[in-house]
Amino acid sequence: MNVRCWLVLLTVSMQAWVYSQDKPVVAVLDFKNTTGKFFLDEMARGFSSQLKTELSQEHSLVIVERQKIEDILKEQDFVLSDLSSDKDKQTKVGDLLGADYVITGDLSESGELIRVDVAITRISTGQVIGEKVSGPSKSSSHVMARLLANNIVFQLTGNGRRIESIKLKGSPTTAWLTATGVLTLGSLVAWNNAQKYRTDYQHTTDFSKMQDTYKRANRWHKAAPGLTVAAGVAAVTWVYLFIKNRSSNLEVLADDGNRSVDHLVIQPMLDSDGQRGIQLSIPF
Repeated sequence: MNVRCWLVLLTVSMQAWVYSQDKPVVAVLDFKNTTGKFFLDEMARGFSSQLKTELSQEHSLVIVERQKIEDILKEQDFVLSDLSSDKDKQTKVGDLLGADYVITGDLSESGELIRVDVAITRISTGQVIGEKVSGPSKSSSHVMARLLANNIVFQLTGNGRRIESIKLKGSPTTAWLTATGVLTLGSLVAWNNAQKYRTDYQHTTDFSKMQDTYKRANRWHKAAPGLTVAAGVAAVTWVYLFIKNRSSNLEVLADDGNRSVDHLVIQPMLDSDGQRGIQLSIPF
């Protein structure tokens, strides 16, 4: 490889390195379950990993590896669960990790919803940005993490747009509607055949066919009520699932409707030249 190729590779590598230095470095610490319900402990432990995975998909951020966080905590003799409320320790850990932001979070309940509140601490200033997400159950945690990650990226970089809600995939109404149609058609055929073979039995004069006609009429007469009941059950199930799917409980929300009154809001912003800054909002 000639000198010119080496120079091109070196230039590209330097540009990539400089670009990476402009990316905010983010450390995501473990979240805490504040509900007192032990079955949500697993969700609280796993949510930070889900959030980290979602954030790592965004190329405008650099995410600190978990092993590096654990090594720093062990070295400093810090307990991870204590960091959620100790801003000084968060700042120290962030400095040691070379992070621009440290993300901590709490899992709580808001009515029938599970809610996750995160605090995004800017290490250089100690300023805190808040974000939250709520969902109907712990099975929707991966969608909650996706929405939360999107809004965190928007807060920190200005990339993309803020998402207020994600509609969850509901129950399979199409399958139940199809089953209702098939069973209804089957019951109509069964009643029609039962009536047909009964009429044939009543009017036949051929003794050799009489027994066979009677058996067929009897089989269809027994099948028809069962198919009718099954069609009714399928129809009721479809109506129930259809109504359930239209419920707001099948959404993951960035705001569960219980807004707190913020007297001071601090958030990052980008100007038209792409320069980062801080926006201060004071509601009246």
